[in-house]
Amino acid sequence: MNYTALFLQLLPEAVLVIAALVLMGVAVATQSRKKRPPTVDVVIAITALGIAAAGFALYRCPGDINCGSTLIVMDPLARLFKCVVLMLGMLAALLAPARGEIRHPGEFYALLLFALVGLMLTVGTTHLLFLFVALELASLSLYLMAGFSGTPRAAEASLKYFLFGGVSAAFLLFGLSLVYGFRHSLELPVIAVALTNGPLPPFAVAGLVMVVVGLGFKLAAAPFHYWAPDVYQGAPATSVGLVAAASKAVGVLVMVRLLVVGFDAAGGSALWGAFKPGWTLWLGVLAAVSMIWGNLLALAQTSVRRLLAYSAVANTGYLLVALSANGPKAAGTALFYVVVYGLSTFGALAVTAGVERDRGDDSVGSFAGLVHRSPLQALALLVFLTSLAGIPPLAGFVGKFAMFSEAMAASATPESAGLVWLVGLGAVMSAVSFYYYLKVMKQAFVREPADPSPVDLHWAHRMAMLVPAVLVVLLGLFPSLLLAPVSRALEETLRGW
Repeated sequence: MNYTALFLQLLPEAVLVIAALVLMGVAVATQSRKKRPPTVDVVIAITALGIAAAGFALYRCPGDINCGSTLIVMDPLARLFKCVVLMLGMLAALLAPARGEIRHPGEFYALLLFALVGLMLTVGTTHLLFLFVALELASLSLYLMAGFSGTPRAAEASLKYFLFGGVSAAFLLFGLSLVYGFRHSLELPVIAVALTNGPLPPFAVAGLVMVVVGLGFKLAAAPFHYWAPDVYQGAPATSVGLVAAASKAVGVLVMVRLLVVGFDAAGGSALWGAFKPGWTLWLGVLAAVSMIWGNLLALAQTSVRRLLAYSAVANTGYLLVALSANGPKAAGTALFYVVVYGLSTFGALAVTAGVERDRGDDSVGSFAGLVHRSPLQALALLVFLTSLAGIPPLAGFVGKFAMFSEAMAASATPESAGLVWLVGLGAVMSAVSFYYYLKVMKQAFVREPADPSPVDLHWAHRMAMLVPAVLVVLLGLFPSLLLAPVSRALEETLRGW
């Protein structure tokens, strides 16, 4: 093993760990009654500096580096999504907690950095056991962050998230152990080669099913989504933003690595009229259930946070449509869309958090007259919700169109109707989603405010709204800025296998 290369590959994560330890040291050193605890601005500055330094270390890491182990890899896909994780982590750090919401901001932001370390390690490995350990490092940090405000609702959200996450981890670990038994190897490239030599034995099929179920929990795919509404509503906005954006992006990347790249030969078929057992068929069923369940339940929500949670379930369904096509181009569009979705949902959560702190709740009615009270928030909300609804020319429309187009192209066969059943359902459910997004926008732009006083936001909170809004508009007008690098990174990664 080349230890110099290993050090360079792990340097971004090491920088984040050092920044987290600095935050914890500052927090402990100021616990005395005679010393003032660090302000939120100081904590945010240290966190942002650590993330920026990690980004610089990642940028300076050579592109062709290889430490000679599958534990830590730096292929183009890993490099690109480590950048995505750091960007979303920076936005989460800027979404400052409300005054008095977090009693110990130093420890809270240290957990945020540890979560980013776990997510980055998950992105950069093809070793199944290390993948599980890294994913659980991120998950344990997120469980704690969900309940960090100490309110009864946050405690309930954290407990539910932990319990469902524990079940998810059990499924994932037991499934990976069965997959290991198939080839007696924990290295995904070795298992992928072995799959081409014959059909999977029954225990390996059972292991693959468990892996899909475990990842379904992580992505909040129906019917494994029951933790999501309570976490979205009860946890601090910073925690929810990290769960909704960075965690989901990493979950989709893991699914692409394991299924589209590693278990391509066990894909089966989800084509209408030509169904064949395999993970594509399982994902097709999960996609249909998620799209229907998420959109229909979102219609009945009066809490905007819960509405966004069920929107997350529906969007997981759209992502699974692309993955059901089992092709590199479709997988590339899914990776593009999950980043766009993460930016849009994070931005919508940031706006919701601002309204909630001003009005005291996150009901749809609390958005009344937002355009008069805070034009900046209202404009950002318009960008985010129209992107989630899939209205051109924003990035959400480009992402959905690309995913559905690739799903149709990958399934065009004379013997069957292909994936028309999933794409058609996705189009119908996207139209249904217009109603609940427009319900919020109607309150913001049409209703008169009960209190016309302007909304006061922290400077970091404004940045957490503006940056995603600009990126969503920019990627809608110029999608190749992200879609081309994602497609190229996926192709180069596949060539390396």
